[in-house]
Amino acid sequence: MDNQETIVQRAVINEPMFDSKTGEFGKGYSPDYGQTFIVQESVEGRIYHQETDAGRISELIFDKLIFRSDDGTLWELSVSNDGKPQTKKIEKSEEKEKES
Repeated sequence: MDNQETIVQRAVINEPMFDSKTGEFGKGYSPDYGQTFIVQESVEGRIYHQETDAGRISELIFDKLIFRSDDGTLWELSVSNDGKPQTKKIEKSEEKEKES
């Protein structure tokens, strides 16, 4: 240990913080001991991040998924009993119901 610096690392898990990318405040974690912060829970609920959560979410089974196209249109994607993909445009009245 002579002539070597001791590096102290502290796990940052489920602590109040500001997200490094979005600036949003909430509880989250730091994957690199405080260099960056990722908020997972805010006053609006659970926050999912495509970069870190996509692999975890893809292991779950869903009846349908909702996607937003580049122009902001919402689309519902599901699969028929014979395995064919089915899409349905979500109309504005349905969109408001899904947000509440």
